[in-house]
Amino acid sequence: MAQGDLIIGRGVRVEVGKTEGTAKTVTGMTLADPCVATSVAHALTAKSVGYFNNVGGMVNIEGQAVRLAAVTTDTFTLGDLDTTDYPAFTSGSFVPITAWATLAKSTSIAEGGGEADKLNTTTLLDNIRQERNGLLAAETLNIGLLAESLASEALQIIRRAARRSQLLVFRVTWNNGDVMVFRGEPSKPGRDVQQGQVGTGSISVTVKGFVTEGAA
Repeated sequence: MAQGDLIIGRGVRVEVGKTEGTAKTVTGMTLADPCVATSVAHALTAKSVGYFNNVGGMVNIEGQAVRLAAVTTDTFTLGDLDTTDYPAFTSGSFVPITAWATLAKSTSIAEGGGEADKLNTTTLLDNIRQERNGLLAAETLNIGLLAESLASEALQIIRRAARRSQLLVFRVTWNNGDVMVFRGEPSKPGRDVQQGQVGTGSISVTVKGFVTEGAA
């Protein structure tokens, strides 16, 4: 593996969306990989990040955060989202994130969840338990922190969202330029402060839909 293929815990930026732009009306979505959305004169640019809202028909993408790939005047391609087997889209909108706050004191990020429930399909003829995968568990992201004062804009946004049970969009830019985006409900930031030590903390985010990723 080439060195450039490695993700290293250095120069990694963790951001939380702080400003949402005007929702763009979406009139169509292809059932494809990648999916292409139609939104007349949307004025979005490639690599924009946002989420889907008030979706009819293709309810699987309600609240889903994505990063846009190719764009034209009236369409945009969704990065890392396969809608081939989804129901037909009837209505909805795309809400872009227009400004970000950096979680500057983040020290780690761990992606978990997504494991499937195990469904028992064993019959009387079987000598070994038979299983099929059921629903996937919600994906979760745990972000480690150095404890900060409330002067941190990003922490203020996260604390406020946690208290109101609101969802936020997060963007992680790895050292190789690749980007991961997700939308989810954060926990209130915790703290662990001991005498003579640098305080630490953590945030847990329960993801709405899937974590999506895209190349630099």
